[in-house]
Amino acid sequence: MTGFGTILFLVGIGVLIYGLISFRKKKWPRRKTQIVIISSILAIFIGSAIVPSEKEEASTEKPKQEEKTKKVTVEPLLKAEKTFKTTDDGAIVVEGKTNPGAEVTLDFIDNPDATATADEDGKFSLRVNELDRAQDAVLSITIDGKTKEQTLSLEMSPGYTKKLADKAEAERVAAEKAEAERVERERVAAEEKRIADEKAADEKRAADAKAAAEKAAAEKKAAEAKRAEAKRSAPKPDTSNKQGEMVYITATGKKYHYDQNCRGLNNSNGETAVTIAEAKSRNLSLCKFEQ
Repeated sequence: MTGFGTILFLVGIGVLIYGLISFRKKKWPRRKTQIVIISSILAIFIGSAIVPSEKEEASTEKPKQEEKTKKVTVEPLLKAEKTFKTTDDGAIVVEGKTNPGAEVTLDFIDNPDATATADEDGKFSLRVNELDRAQDAVLSITIDGKTKEQTLSLEMSPGYTKKLADKAEAERVAAEKAEAERVERERVAAEEKRIADEKAADEKRAADAKAAAEKAAAEKKAAEAKRAEAKRSAPKPDTSNKQGEMVYITATGKKYHYDQNCRGLNNSNGETAVTIAEAKSRNLSLCKFEQ
């Protein structure tokens, strides 16, 4: 639609041309012609001033109108296969077509989401480097606040399935080997500890036995020294006229003893007191320790 400024500009030009023609043909008087010419010039000037502002308003309103129309009319488009399969290295690429500039998201259950932006032709491509198992994922397209979704089935290629199985088997074998090595280390450590404990116990028993033997020998030596001292200090028995004196004999011994603590009686099973006359009648002689 033509603006007011444009109309005023055109009317001014027309009136000016008509006034000039009428003046040349002498239809109007000079005074009237001057008024018409001045009025037409003002109309042209005012119209020229209004026209640019009308054009600017028109150019400003047009993009706003187009933007408003775009927001109302654009609907998310989604064209993609429903099933995708990994490569033998585990990578999977989801491709399709949608609105240019649309935000594309591939939503996994237990994997990080993959995102992309459609190019100027509406094409998009999402790549996941390592998919650990077959699963479903949701492909979402969002543009101008509107979203469209599609569920995709992500499958494993036979080659990648075998690769994962081989990896799992290798990890199992490595775990079993590590466990066996751990058990063997513990067994060796336990055996070394047992041997060390037995050695320490044997050394302790030997040390205790040696200490006990040394103690017994010392006690025996002390007892013998005491008896020897007692023998040296004891008066010699007078056997000249002591036929009725009592002496000590053993059941199987061949000696008689004045002293019941005589060394010759240390290993006896018991002593019997008899007279010296009876002892001599049995052909027993005085103990050499008491002579």
